[in-house]
Amino acid sequence: MSKPTITILSYHLWRHTRALKLAYTLAKYGYNVKVWGSRTPINKGPRIIRNILNYLIAFFEVASIKSNIYWVENIPDIVYLSLPLLGRKYVYDRRSPWAREVSIEFNMPHPLLKVIESIERYMMKKALTTIVVSTPMKYEYERYNNVYVIPNYPEKSFVKEVKVTMREKLDIPSNIKIFGFIGKLSRMEGADLLAEVAMKLSDIENVELWIIGDGPLRNMVKRVSEKFDNIKWFGWIDRRNLPPYIASLDYGLVPRHKNPYGIFYNHEGIAKIGEYFAYGKPVIASGIAPSPYYIVVDPEEFADTVVKVAKGKLEPPKPPRNLLWETASEATVKTVIEECLNKIRVKY
Repeated sequence: MSKPTITILSYHLWRHTRALKLAYTLAKYGYNVKVWGSRTPINKGPRIIRNILNYLIAFFEVASIKSNIYWVENIPDIVYLSLPLLGRKYVYDRRSPWAREVSIEFNMPHPLLKVIESIERYMMKKALTTIVVSTPMKYEYERYNNVYVIPNYPEKSFVKEVKVTMREKLDIPSNIKIFGFIGKLSRMEGADLLAEVAMKLSDIENVELWIIGDGPLRNMVKRVSEKFDNIKWFGWIDRRNLPPYIASLDYGLVPRHKNPYGIFYNHEGIAKIGEYFAYGKPVIASGIAPSPYYIVVDPEEFADTVVKVAKGKLEPPKPPRNLLWETASEATVKTVIEECLNKIRVKY
């Protein structure tokens, strides 16, 4: 008897490595795996109109996919509403409290927030089970159904021997401390806090700040990198090509603004923290949940904390290097699917 089919649904598939890790894991355990991501074919016109049209197209694409079980990434929920409406069986993978975060970023009207939150609750209620990426998030959502924590750690294949680091390619001496930020250049990911970091590091000898990424704040980052000699902006780098950059760093930066939902984010859920750890890089963070594995401060203290580390007055904890997808997450993926298949009485 052939193995059941599991379909991984991720609207922004190629941005989110978690969906691909899930697909590889399920295929390794012998399941038939399908992977879906939106083509977002509408790319002209006002942003809100584009999004609505792309969501509508994605809604019907999802409805047309046949599978025993669907593994749903919760961003954006509205795309996947056809699943409960059609009685399909799915796992709800909650990466973040998306509706609340979007309401903060875009100053969403309260009635619209309530609509989106009601969709989230409906999706969780109808799911076979709910997955979250961090332990703090589990206690927020376990009232809906069984909740499993599957951390978003990097896969073993991401950790490789780097024969020539970017530091070596650029001929930067080993006594230069390099602080690095990797991520989307947006306020949501705290990229605006890097301007103050850059300004305060500009007066310190033997220190550099590397910024890797692209996004809405690219013009700010471009101006900062042009103003200060010890600031380097590399633009967007494909994740497969990041190891030589991460291996070059002395410290990884994870700046976030404080909001009521920052407590849900820690080293389990923020992929970049796990990637810094995998290469042995200590982390300085702000606005997220505390952890014994990194320094976390209020956003207002972030730049000064980086300066203290740059001057040798403070040192972050030594990071663990054994937090990997295969050792910490794969077994739970297998357990979840087996339990869900038993619930719907699928024999294999």
